[in-house]
Amino acid sequence: MRIAVCGTKGGSGKSTLAGLLALCLNDAGRKVCAVDKDPQWTLTTWLQSVGGKRFLTPTHYKDSAPQNSTLLGEWGGGLEPNEDCIWIEDYPPASPQVLLQMLGKGEKPHDLLLIPCRPALADIWSIRSFLEGLDGYNGKVRLVMNALDNSSISKAGSIESLLKGIKTPRTKATLSRRACYSYAMAGGWPALDEKAKSEVLSLALEIMK
Repeated sequence: MRIAVCGTKGGSGKSTLAGLLALCLNDAGRKVCAVDKDPQWTLTTWLQSVGGKRFLTPTHYKDSAPQNSTLLGEWGGGLEPNEDCIWIEDYPPASPQVLLQMLGKGEKPHDLLLIPCRPALADIWSIRSFLEGLDGYNGKVRLVMNALDNSSISKAGSIESLLKGIKTPRTKATLSRRACYSYAMAGGWPALDEKAKSEVLSLALEIMK
């Protein structure tokens, strides 16, 4: 399976989402290859600091940057996205047009585009225009509500109202604003409390169906 985590706005939680999913799936015994397309290299630095292995020999697609890839799990044999091997790619903020160009460089299509969205008006306005620009993309796209808190805008009714008219389906699973998600950048999966692990696991199970 090949997943792209993307969006048009910095700070939406793309790298955090990609990293949490990679750690969760690895903890569940899956092989994960995390490909960092963002020049900040946040995902690379994070996963390699908690035991990920540097990936030096890309076999999947020609434009891959080997120094930006990290392997999680016990590896053997070929490196191709399939039932046993999950590729999670973290893309930099980009317009829909630029993103589609970047996505088109791979030799194989993505199985899923994941787009995180925080509960802030500016983020929701931005994501609305971004998704409109992706209209017609021939692939599966899902919006993930991220960093939800106890504010009124994070309530289900408010989100439904603000996202009214957006055709892109949302995942049922959401991520809350939790300090331990930041702690995971230093301590990996064990640094998360049980509620945080449950949130990420619910999302992982949903997207892997």
